This record gives sequence, structure tokens and C-alpha cells, in this order.
Amino acid sequence: VLSVCAQQVFCVLSAIRERKKQFVFTDGAVVGLDPRVGFFITMNPGYAGRQELPENLKSLFRGVTMMVPDRQIIKKVKLAACGYQDNEYLAKKFFVLYALCEQQLSKQAHYDFGLRNILSVLRTMGSSKRENPDKSEIFLAMRTLRDMNMSKFVAEDVPLFLSLIDDIFPGIKADKAVFPDIEAAMAKVATAKGLQLHPQWLPKCVQLY
Repeated sequence: VLSVCAQQVFCVLSAIRERKKQFVFTDGAVVGLDPRVGFFITMNPGYAGRQELPENLKSLFRGVTMMVPDRQIIKKVKLAACGYQDNEYLAKKFFVLYALCEQQLSKQAHYDFGLRNILSVLRTMGSSKRENPDKSEIFLAMRTLRDMNMSKFVAEDVPLFLSLIDDIFPGIKADKAVFPDIEAAMAKVATAKGLQLHPQWLPKCVQLY
């Protein structure tokens, strides 16, 4: 697919260089050309699941280096937008926790502590804040960070992650978030299908939900 894209991009760029008003596209169709057309590719090859562009496509583009975003500022602003008063304090704890996770947990292909995961956690923090306005902010932040990450860790990383949570949020204990409607519906369906309500299976279904 990418080699076909390279041929198509080359076809358009060649027409621009020759200042043509119309040109023959790779499928044989004659199409009009807007000389202001541009192609832009956002790349992050080190990110999970990404791959390098082939050389014949890469050679048609000019590289522009981008700086790494300041994740702590992003967390602070997003938490403030969600109504967290202690946004700077919590953003620092969030930043330190993920930095320690990247350094100390095992390297797994499905682990993601980048912006994609961060924004997902921040959205859930915002929902928790709106649904539990009477609960303390540090309690909500700790519970969200714990519950949203536990589901993806392999067994040997779970104790280490929990110890990091305890170190960064000392003295704070929180039960898991409860979804009574979902849990009751799962129990009803499982029983109807003759399945056992295994204590480790039900939380996994909730985490997937």
C-alpha cells in the first residue's frame, strides 16, 4: 500500500514541478491540478505499533524535527480544565508515577505510558471528578491511575506498580470503582449461560468495559 502511495505522491509532485494544469494520474484518469496542494506526514516511529516509511516514499518529503511535549504541563492544564484545584500537585505525582513505570516495569509491547494513555486517564479523572464532587481530589486521582493501568500489566509487574502507587500516594486506600448496573448485568448473563462467576473474570470484563 505504501509503495502505491509513493507512486501517487511522485505523480502529483512531478506535475507541480512541470506547472501542469492537468495530468494523468497513476490509474490513467486525467485530473485537474491545484498547485497549492500539499502532503504532510506525522511520524512517531518509536511509538508502539508504528513502522518506518519505505525509502521511496520518505525521499519525497522533507523532514522537520519536532520537540518532545512537556507532559507535566499537559497534565496540569487538563486537570485544571476538569476542575481539579490541586492540579499542579497532582500533575507532578502523575508525571513521576509514569516516569517510574517506564523505568522499572518490564518492557512489554502493549505497555503505553505516552500521550495516548495519558489523555485517556485524564478524561476518566474528569468523569470521576464530576461524578464524585464530594471525594478528595488526591483520592480520585490515585484510584483512576490505579484502576486504569492495572488491567494491562503482566502478573509480575502488578506488585511493583502497587508499591509505586503506595509510595507516591502514601496512606491513601481506595476500593475499586464500582459499576453496579454493569456487574449485575454480567452476573445475570453469565448465570443464564451456565458460566461460573469467577472472581478474577468479572473484574476483567469491567476493565474491558
